[in-house]
Amino acid sequence: MSRARHYLVLGLDPGIASCGFALLDMTDHRILEMGAHLFDAPQEDKTKVSLATSRRMARSTRRNTLRTRMRLKHCLQLLKDAGLVPADAQKGWLQSQKGDKPVLKLRARGLNMLLTDRQLAQVLYSICSHRGYIPHGEGRAGQTDDAEGRKVLNAIKKNRMSLEEGHYRTVGEMFNAVGKYRNSSGEYENCVLNSQLQDEVRTILAAQRDLGNPKATQQLEDDYIQCLTWEKPALEHDQRVYDLVGACSYFPDEKRAADADVTSQLCRAYERLKHLVIVSPDATERTLNQEQVNGYLKVLFSPTPLPRNKDCKVTYQRIRQDLELSALDRFKGIDQDAEKSAEVFAPRAWRSMRNSDVDPELLQRMLEDRTLGDAVCEALTYSSSEASLAEQLDGLDLTEDEAASLFGVPFGSKVFSGYGNRSLKALNLLVDAFEDEDVHTLAQAEDACGLLSLRLSDRGVRGTLLPPYSTYDPTCNNPVVLRALARMRRIVNAIIRIYGVPDEIHIELGRELKQSKREKDLVTKRNRANEAANKRYAKQASEVLGIDPDQVPGRVIRKLSMWDDQDGRDAYTGQPIPIEQLIRDDRCCEIDHVLPYSRTYDDSRANKVLVFAKSNQDKRERTPYEWMTSGEPGAPDWTEYQARVLSSVKSHRKRNNLLNKCLDSDAQAQFIARNLNDDRYMSRAVKNYLEDCLAFPEDGRKKHVSAVAGGATGNLRWVWGLNYGGNNSKDRADDRHHAVDAAVIAACSDATVKKVAEARALGRNTFRQVKTDRLSQTQPWPSFAIEVDTRRNSVVPTRMVSHGVTGRLFEDTLYHLEGFTNDKGRYPLVRAGERTVKKGNVVLREDGSAKLVDGMAFLRLWLDPDAKGRAGKKGKWYAEPVYYADMAAIQDGSYVPRACKIHVARVNWEPVPDSAMRLEPIVLFSGDVVTIDSYIGRYKSFSISPCRLIFESLTGADVQGSVFPCTPGGWSAETHIATLQEDCLGRCYNCLCIDPSTDTFAYLG
Repeated sequence: MSRARHYLVLGLDPGIASCGFALLDMTDHRILEMGAHLFDAPQEDKTKVSLATSRRMARSTRRNTLRTRMRLKHCLQLLKDAGLVPADAQKGWLQSQKGDKPVLKLRARGLNMLLTDRQLAQVLYSICSHRGYIPHGEGRAGQTDDAEGRKVLNAIKKNRMSLEEGHYRTVGEMFNAVGKYRNSSGEYENCVLNSQLQDEVRTILAAQRDLGNPKATQQLEDDYIQCLTWEKPALEHDQRVYDLVGACSYFPDEKRAADADVTSQLCRAYERLKHLVIVSPDATERTLNQEQVNGYLKVLFSPTPLPRNKDCKVTYQRIRQDLELSALDRFKGIDQDAEKSAEVFAPRAWRSMRNSDVDPELLQRMLEDRTLGDAVCEALTYSSSEASLAEQLDGLDLTEDEAASLFGVPFGSKVFSGYGNRSLKALNLLVDAFEDEDVHTLAQAEDACGLLSLRLSDRGVRGTLLPPYSTYDPTCNNPVVLRALARMRRIVNAIIRIYGVPDEIHIELGRELKQSKREKDLVTKRNRANEAANKRYAKQASEVLGIDPDQVPGRVIRKLSMWDDQDGRDAYTGQPIPIEQLIRDDRCCEIDHVLPYSRTYDDSRANKVLVFAKSNQDKRERTPYEWMTSGEPGAPDWTEYQARVLSSVKSHRKRNNLLNKCLDSDAQAQFIARNLNDDRYMSRAVKNYLEDCLAFPEDGRKKHVSAVAGGATGNLRWVWGLNYGGNNSKDRADDRHHAVDAAVIAACSDATVKKVAEARALGRNTFRQVKTDRLSQTQPWPSFAIEVDTRRNSVVPTRMVSHGVTGRLFEDTLYHLEGFTNDKGRYPLVRAGERTVKKGNVVLREDGSAKLVDGMAFLRLWLDPDAKGRAGKKGKWYAEPVYYADMAAIQDGSYVPRACKIHVARVNWEPVPDSAMRLEPIVLFSGDVVTIDSYIGRYKSFSISPCRLIFESLTGADVQGSVFPCTPGGWSAETHIATLQEDCLGRCYNCLCIDPSTDTFAYLG
């Protein structure tokens, strides 16, 4: 394809579980590729927790269980060597029997009375099995980031006070007085420190020696304490973790610095303070001068708490007060509600050291000598135990008292964890550059110190294919992001191999990828509040209109919401709007763009108000300021309007729009750039990934990749009629909406959005007529929307299918087995006194308990061509589910394939006949595309009770149900079954015949 004649634009819509794509030929006006690729997000379905986190927690539990078992085994051997336990005894010998005193009473009794050998052994073994809490860098104040950990530390603090106030000698004596020492599920009220149990053991053994017990020797005490306190060596672990720290993004030979380092915190403080932009009412912008920046740095890094500012915070509200800003001045990019409490920057590591009573003179010395400060913070980040921290601090220029004070810092918290992507060498250069008053941005600082040319030096030369994102950005360790971008990379490279590198790439990231967890939580909270409010408005309107709330038009609900926000008044004139008239008469009031959409492309809620229709007509395509100061008769008074806005409008952004006095060409360009381009961190990161790694055609363009804002594409999709849900909304139940989104994203250029804005500027009635004609003049070419609609009907979403055979073997619940109910093998299982009967996949254990098998790895279909099937047909099919729990038996050769039988438990299934096993089976994994004769569908799962395969539509829109031949008992030797190998672009589906009216597919291959 000649690049001189064809201009290609690729649109991408990557999310955490999907990636839509569309390639447009803007020269020949054709859609070359359009599709959607689906994959499973590496998250738990219910909790949305990363699978890596779940696996890590399960792995940690297994290791802790193993260590506890080995520790108790060693303890039992110590007791045998001391002569307290017979040499041939097992741990069951120590279990309480009828007539024995409770171990808790023995722990208190042993302080005053001689214990028998068995009683003393029971006490020591019991303490070893519940050895208390061992601190790991929580500091003197017991600080931790974990909510459960805070409960434990609070309980320990409370029990320590009870021990002192009750004058108890040991915690065992205290718990004996209370009558309880074991915690119930989810409770931590009886937690104590391991050191307290050590003191108790020493006290009991000393008392027993004084009472004449010859076996309670000092050697037993020393060996037992060593066993009680044994932990996995921290020094080796810390070194292995540090070895994983990557290289600096500027200097590949330098290690990255810890986030807690003084220089690292100082550099980030400079960035935040110097990037702070104050926007005046006339839209002019200014930044903090060097003197102001230095003053706030002294506050942030003060070695001692300040009067009336104990945490030494620098908030936006404080800056507003210090600079005596007016109510009309705002901080760029900061919401007014967040401004009241939000900090410009919080040096959390420095604050933690200051709050932990570290010597202020040491903190001042660390600030003046950043080499020492960085070394101390590196040690706190590196260490996971006090022994490790002591080794790291050894050799630094610290007095004994200064080093001792550092052990009170909570170095095990998240504040002292993690490394950035810049080395100390680069950070020092940046800090020195930021000290120049002419440097206001990170890019300027990089340029001033010579780092700008080094920023991408280790990422290689641009090529025709995308490299893995992990090699481009080694600092990214988010499995959700890595998988999403890996699938996007596969699609981009597949398109490049066919068509070459596109001239432009437009990308809109899914909300889940762009937002942090806090942002997602805020959006969820806001959505719930809006949903409740909309229900209230619908009910209010339904009572006036005499219809059901579900029948109330969406535009009425939107108007009621704005009416509520504006206290029932016209936003421009201040006149009251009768609510019944608003509901009954659709032409009474209109929703107007405060700053004209044709000049700003701003379609957000902050740029919309409810006004009378006459106010909208009189204002026309002007700002409120331009209208009210024009001298036209009947225009509202600007002074009165300004006072009303200042007193009633809460939203900072809407207030600035309503009071905007300067919408010249420069201001319009800023509005347009903000509303068309997404400059959030993740969008910029992916945009840079594409720009830095792909060799785009040399056409003189500076910008080849655009991160498109979701609001712009959403507006285009609505205007062009490409929403397929109710009330012209997106149909998220149909996976093909990702492909439609990608096509709109590809078409979303500045020129296209400008055409839509100009069409809307024609006026309400004219725009309606243009919209009826599908707004052909606003599209990339006149038939674009029609072609997208046609291509959508033939799009078959592809899916990444995992063919891995590893997964969770059993469900967590452990049952007690009572026996069989009948010959079909149903099991009466008992848990917590509740009896249930399971006829499914139950595995019996040697101790008489039972577990349910969890995951199915794959399904094998066996054909016996010589057997007689149903209704006299030749050939019989057998379905054999294979579970993750079977993989060990398959590997050691002891596994016997068994065919599923309707309504029969798995242990009673008969082996697959040898005549069937002579042929290779058909292996199906969840997500595989399967053809059965002329039918095609996506295999989802297998139900063992009815022995039935479950399929879903290729579009994901519905389940095909009984139309699909999904019962093996109805198949014969003539039934042709095969799996279809999918490619990410969906070209494998050229052999399908699709009926759009019924959303069904027929296989023609």
